[in-house]
Amino acid sequence: MNQVDLLPLLAGQPEFIQRIVIDVFPFAVALLVIVLLRWLLTAILLRPLRFIVGRSKSDIDDRLLEASVSPLRLAVVGFSLFLVAEMFAFDVAIQQLARTLARAILVSSVFFALVRWFEVVSLQPETFRRMTGWTIPERLLPFLNTVVKFLIIALGAIFVLQELQFDVAALIASLGVIGIGISLASQDTVGNMFGFAAIVTDNPFKVGDFITTPTVTGIVESVGVRATRVRQLDQALVTVPNNLLTNAAVLNRTRLEKRRLDATLNFTYSTSSEQLRAAVIAIRELLQNTENIDPESVIVHFVDFNASSLDVRIICQVLLADWREFTALKENVFLEIMGIVEDLGIDFAFPSRSVYIESMPDNSSNSDRRLRPQTDPRSARDEAPQPDPDQPSPDAGTA
Repeated sequence: MNQVDLLPLLAGQPEFIQRIVIDVFPFAVALLVIVLLRWLLTAILLRPLRFIVGRSKSDIDDRLLEASVSPLRLAVVGFSLFLVAEMFAFDVAIQQLARTLARAILVSSVFFALVRWFEVVSLQPETFRRMTGWTIPERLLPFLNTVVKFLIIALGAIFVLQELQFDVAALIASLGVIGIGISLASQDTVGNMFGFAAIVTDNPFKVGDFITTPTVTGIVESVGVRATRVRQLDQALVTVPNNLLTNAAVLNRTRLEKRRLDATLNFTYSTSSEQLRAAVIAIRELLQNTENIDPESVIVHFVDFNASSLDVRIICQVLLADWREFTALKENVFLEIMGIVEDLGIDFAFPSRSVYIESMPDNSSNSDRRLRPQTDPRSARDEAPQPDPDQPSPDAGTA
């Protein structure tokens, strides 16, 4: 439809005024259509829907409706542009451009709505388990939600570019080549991201656990996408890349259900067999009757004749995971063992060596010879009286 036909008053106006009005009129009509459609959207569609969802007990439908407002308004803009392009007799190039932009805006509004709805719903462990039968840890949810949002945005961008008449296949191929270069340059970062996924999936440790690795020992404070922060015993904060943790042996001491008590008691060789047998029996009964010690795991035996001691091996499982509680029980057990040993009159051995000499050789003559003083000719010569240099020599007087 020609704009002059819509505005008969322009027929008697100068040409430059007609040109200005013809150029401005479509934009004014487009703006009016947008305002009208937005009003219809709010008054006719959103208000009844808000009233309906407001009566439900769940708040998810309310949040979904509010998340749909912005995409609907964007769709109104695209629909208005398409409507104005069909109403007026623009040039073919302008109409084609308007239709292309309108389709692109409508497609963008659809994917925009999908992103907003996913932000409301997101991935929940229970919902995901009902839908797929898989169980995902909660710590992995932020990472998975980010990945899904990125995929939706990337898919929407591909559709929008396709509507804008771009060669999507060539663009994807170019992005693939660029992605290979970026991945080679940032392979450590990609490895750390996969390490984060492995840590969250396998769950070898969590925040607050005390771990030991070949490079660090301490309490885990945070697990990030790139690195894990560990607070060492000296309170130094160490940042460890995730790929190093996934490739290393990690000892999680927090998840110990029980601890092993393993000790060797060394008694002197002066201990009799009866004393040693009584000590073994008393120590075994002590451990079996001690609270928080598994009686079925108690092993107390005389195991070895050592170089300087008689060795008794003690092995048992303590049903305490906390290190402080385990150390306190270990102290009490050792003190009780010392009391048993003292009552039996047994002494603990320490590393020593006894040397026995069967006989001493009779070397008294040699000893007397060694004790007799020896005279050195040089010393005798030195000890002879020397003439006084100040007295006249006898030879000098005769002369």
